[in-house]
Amino acid sequence: MDVAKNKFSPTDASEVEVSAGFDIEFRNLRFSVPGKEILKGISGHCRAGRILAILGQSGAGKSTFLDILACNPTPGGKIEGEVLVDGIPRRASQFRKAACYVMQRDVLQASATVRESILTSALLKLPMSMTRKDKEARVDSVLKELGLTECQHVRIGDELLGMKGVSGGQRRRVSIGIELIKDPKAIFLDECTSGLDSEMAVSLVGTLKNLAARMQKTIVLTIHQPNSLITSKFDDFMLLAGGELVYFGEWEGAVPFFDAAGLQCPQFTNPTDFFLNCLQEQSNVDTLVEQQRRNGASSTLLQGGHQDEEAAVAAKNGGVSSSAAAAAAAAAAAKNGGVSSSAAAAAAAAATSGIDAGKEVQATYPEVPGWYQTCVLTQRSYRNYIRNPAMLFSETAQYVFMGLFVGLMYLQLNNSVETGVNDRLASLWFGMAVLSFTPSYTAVTVWDRERVLLRREVGQAMYSVSSWFAARTIVTVPTQIIQTLLFGFVAFFMVGYALTLSNILVYLCAYALFQITSESIGVLCAAFTKNSTTAILALTFVLLILLSFSGFLVSDVPVYFKWVRTISYLTYAYDAVVSSEFGATDFVSSTGEVIPGYRLVPSNTDNGLSPGVNLLILLGITVVTRIVSYLTILAAYRFHFL
Repeated sequence: MDVAKNKFSPTDASEVEVSAGFDIEFRNLRFSVPGKEILKGISGHCRAGRILAILGQSGAGKSTFLDILACNPTPGGKIEGEVLVDGIPRRASQFRKAACYVMQRDVLQASATVRESILTSALLKLPMSMTRKDKEARVDSVLKELGLTECQHVRIGDELLGMKGVSGGQRRRVSIGIELIKDPKAIFLDECTSGLDSEMAVSLVGTLKNLAARMQKTIVLTIHQPNSLITSKFDDFMLLAGGELVYFGEWEGAVPFFDAAGLQCPQFTNPTDFFLNCLQEQSNVDTLVEQQRRNGASSTLLQGGHQDEEAAVAAKNGGVSSSAAAAAAAAAAAKNGGVSSSAAAAAAAAATSGIDAGKEVQATYPEVPGWYQTCVLTQRSYRNYIRNPAMLFSETAQYVFMGLFVGLMYLQLNNSVETGVNDRLASLWFGMAVLSFTPSYTAVTVWDRERVLLRREVGQAMYSVSSWFAARTIVTVPTQIIQTLLFGFVAFFMVGYALTLSNILVYLCAYALFQITSESIGVLCAAFTKNSTTAILALTFVLLILLSFSGFLVSDVPVYFKWVRTISYLTYAYDAVVSSEFGATDFVSSTGEVIPGYRLVPSNTDNGLSPGVNLLILLGITVVTRIVSYLTILAAYRFHFL
């Protein structure tokens, strides 16, 4: 029996109302890419309160079918057929908000606890009208429903990062909980038991069975070679082979279906193993596909009268999507040539009762404003940074060490014209080189982890790219400034630059802006490429070009490369610190003559601008590169390049 509302597991705080699922019908679904047809006319349905399991060999089209059903199709393919939601043609944008998709791979933040992961989802997905207490109550309910209460304060963890955490089964439950928090009507899971041991897999599918039965959710999952304990929890079953529908119906009917085709499952044999073995013979596939077509056609005729009567009853009693049921009943009655006139009449009455036919499908939470998304993501980013002490220490030590290295290499420079001038130019340039490679390379390595989480969470409408980038900027910019101060103060006083307030400020400001710009260029190169290896190669090439024509390595830049010096952020940072340092320093020649430093600045490192103007231009370049890196990430996401 369908119900419009159900109870999430009640907590001490409150009882949380949840929406029941909807019925999905798909007719003659086809999917093709140039030169290949992947799905070949798949028809069937998914019902609220039931689990539909999809099985097939590798390449059968399971994941493709699931993606299309979840409104998450492969870009560049052609989709044909029809999908109805509660009897109404599906609207993709609304359907995505009312459903959720759990990927095969668990993409979670390793440093967050189980509770924090689900709470972050609640803060980003639930409406602002809900109080924090109500959101916490929803989190408690989800934790209890998924059996995660006991481990709610344990971190997710990541073995690759050396962080211990929850088990694989618990990670999968967290992934489900992150989606369940928004009370989806339908849950789609791709290879949900992949990577789990038998016990964990059985437990997980049991949890999904409870969700379907107790909350009346529509659950569709693909699965690979389940054991008999898992299959006993299936309600409906779909078997695919080469993109064709081999079987669709109740799980209990699968073995008799194969028997009818002359394929008898041996006693004590796992039926799913038997099914897959049968599908290795193309003749068996052809026989089963033809039998399914005949059964499907007769099933449609036999079920038509039942469906329209059930829909009319649901409409009359105010069940789930009564208007949709009414529309479905009317359509079924008309299609069957008046087989059930009473049902059609009841359906028509319900349809004219003033209920909006699209309301049930379109009922979703309003989007959380961008500023609030930024606040939540900023808090999460800072927490992640603080909880990675190894990374925090290594980055801090890296800048202190490099500051010491530069300081010891150019320890307390003298003011002689013969050595002091060139050593000052070299030390300032070397500092720039350190602050170009270090932050940009770090950005590339971090981006490899960030892009996966970003792609999943933005794809599931948790937040926008702009909110994520704003939060990232809020966290990284102050961090980079602190790192610059660590490097700058150590190097500045050890080298012995001119101790004037203006020189110190120009030095630190130039290096800080330079560091931020370098990090943005690292992100830019990473977003342009698919992997960190390619990104580092591209980044190295870009930085070497910019460093080569900064004015220090080449005294007379060829005319065809002068444009590089003009657009290079290194030019303005380097010229700013050189003109400031030399403007505050006097040098002594071998004859004892005191020469003002500004007279000794080489022409190739002097663009004729004051330190202040150079810093303003550098600030402009910093802002522009930040904006360009954001636009690049946005384009990479929209064009499926992340």
